[in-house]
Amino acid sequence: MAKKAPAIKIPTNRTLFYESGNVSSGNWTSGMKFNLVRDFAAVNRHNVAHTTSKGVPLVYRCAVTIMTRPYPAATYNEVFGEDVNQVQLAEIHLAPNTWVLRNAFVKAHAARESMFKLQGVSKKDRGAYSRTIRPTWDDTPDTFLTPQKALTGGGTAYDMGTWDYSALKQDDGDLLHLKTIGDDSVSSLYLDSRRQIRPDSNSDGDSEDQPVDNNIFNKLLSPTLGISSKDDDVVALARDEQDNPPYSLDNNGDHTEKILAGRQYIGAMSGLTSTEVYDIPLGIFEMQPMNAYADGGANKSRGFDIKVEVLGVYPM
Repeated sequence: MAKKAPAIKIPTNRTLFYESGNVSSGNWTSGMKFNLVRDFAAVNRHNVAHTTSKGVPLVYRCAVTIMTRPYPAATYNEVFGEDVNQVQLAEIHLAPNTWVLRNAFVKAHAARESMFKLQGVSKKDRGAYSRTIRPTWDDTPDTFLTPQKALTGGGTAYDMGTWDYSALKQDDGDLLHLKTIGDDSVSSLYLDSRRQIRPDSNSDGDSEDQPVDNNIFNKLLSPTLGISSKDDDVVALARDEQDNPPYSLDNNGDHTEKILAGRQYIGAMSGLTSTEVYDIPLGIFEMQPMNAYADGGANKSRGFDIKVEVLGVYPM
């Protein structure tokens, strides 16, 4: 019988509301990032996790709604009040929901636990919320949008607590924050830590640079795991066909980058709101919006509002 996945409790206050800030006209606006796990922890006043206690990433299934923003002290919305030809759109960028991301965070979790153990740091000596990894998106650390709470009208930002991000440190090296996407992300570090199938997996010899000699995962795990010295010859002998991998072998390529999960439109013929459901690995994502015009029209920088409602949480 298949093993049943553990149930993950959904936060009781499961809706977050954000304001986008100014959005460029005719160009993509970057830097709009959301850390739903941090924000649900703040509004529910209890810890919320990116991963399980074993490091398996949690996927947050969420309904993301973008909606036009009203004028202050007016009854009509900005899009239809100023330019009926304006369309606002938002691209949703997520981390890849793949075995690479899953295994990467499991190995990062094991490396982090080994780091503390090697330094004689017991669990009772660690922070109350340090049992699971808190990653960033693509910076060290990132700046995320802050959810809004009700005031007398219009909303105001929540008073957030302190959200500490996880890091690894080996020997005298600098702290390494654990990024979700990018060339030096957790996925990239994981791929660098593994033997890699050659373009022709039946050919003799090992990859010239795999695993990477100074990979921090392997160095932190090497006292207990001798993975990097395992011989691959027996596996190679078994491959006599279908030996060319159907994917890029670039460890800093597409497998470590964000994916385009959808585009949402409001304004003009698109209506006042747009809602789509996304499965968001680790509860972190990015939005890139733009103000566009059917008539090449006015140069406006107005933003829009965003509502995120969590529908379910499950391990990857």
